[in-house]
Amino acid sequence: MVESIEIRAIVGEEAVSREQVRAWESRRADAVLKKFAARMGRRGIAELMPDRALDELRGAPLDVRRSALTTLKTRLGHAGVYAMVGRELALSERMTRIGVAASRGRTKHAITRLEVPGFSVERFAAWFDNLTAANAETDMIDACPDHYLLRGLPDGRQEVVETTGGSPAVSRFLIDYAKTESLTIPIDPGYPIQIAGQALLDDGVVIGGVRHQFRDRDGTLEALLTVQFPASVPARLIRQHQWHLAVEFSNWMIAAAPVAATS
Repeated sequence: MVESIEIRAIVGEEAVSREQVRAWESRRADAVLKKFAARMGRRGIAELMPDRALDELRGAPLDVRRSALTTLKTRLGHAGVYAMVGRELALSERMTRIGVAASRGRTKHAITRLEVPGFSVERFAAWFDNLTAANAETDMIDACPDHYLLRGLPDGRQEVVETTGGSPAVSRFLIDYAKTESLTIPIDPGYPIQIAGQALLDDGVVIGGVRHQFRDRDGTLEALLTVQFPASVPARLIRQHQWHLAVEFSNWMIAAAPVAATS
């Protein structure tokens, strides 16, 4: 992934460098590669990726490890992903249900801001919307090591299997972009482009949601990225998910640069 654009990030209240964002992604890439090695074994990995050994990936450049992880996940397929992280999904769902009940409707927000000079808000929003519309699973998975499965469902909702922030277990949930009534994330009228929806489990229990807001300021794209969690979620997880947001949206913006960059 060629980084041809400037991206400024504010994680929570802290301005961070692109190098810091990549360092966080690098640590998560190593953690996920380690999980694949433990769950799949050398022979399983060789079946999915015969042209590259896991030993070669240790210490490899981040872009190489990112590409390898995307290859492993896409070749494993949906059923394979479910099988590999099935126990974690069951654990995380139990933890989530307990957390929602304990929170009694109270919420917390993970907030990250990105600024990209010379970027078209309208073009990026159209490109991003098309990821879901075209069900571009590879592009969605490629944006963050913690993405295992992101796909559109026939009913218009999006299925997400990912490690959320600093959670000890991979989780699975749905995002319904047609419903926002459960969101406590405020709408900022200064951001005319909004991508919002509530997150829920299969039986309809609402566990959170997203409201990502975008605007143009003097030729610079400004993104206000917010994820809603139950209030019982530890502060550390919230902080880690702010880094998750910085990683995934930075990588999506880099991928969108050929159509969204204006200079």
